[in-house]
Amino acid sequence: MSDRLEQGKRKFEELYGEGKADGLIAMQTGLAQDLARYGIEFNFGDIYSRPGLTLAQREMITLGALVALGGLEPQLKGHTRGALNAGLTPTEILETVIHVVQYAGFPRALNAIRVVTDTLVECGAEIPEPLGP
Repeated sequence: MSDRLEQGKRKFEELYGEGKADGLIAMQTGLAQDLARYGIEFNFGDIYSRPGLTLAQREMITLGALVALGGLEPQLKGHTRGALNAGLTPTEILETVIHVVQYAGFPRALNAIRVVTDTLVECGAEIPEPLGP
């Protein structure tokens, strides 16, 4: 096993829990497992393992990017869980989605906030009250 893969698995499991990296690979069939492995090696072994940003900061950036791209609800759900595990509060996670509305538009932000809110509830997080009237 490569050093990149081992490093990626350690970082992935720091965010999602023990055994989750192998689980991600096992979710795929045959040759498709290579793509999952590449994701762990590159995303978590190379990018997430870089110095300069905390794991929580990286998750906040990732949430913003997923909201802006739109149509990536499974990944948004997973990274919402990861953001909680990295130490972001429900307020910080929801405010990230609200902040992105100015760049991504209301349809993407509204779709994302539903996924994020549902995921936070599933994780047992308390949803903050609205600030507006």
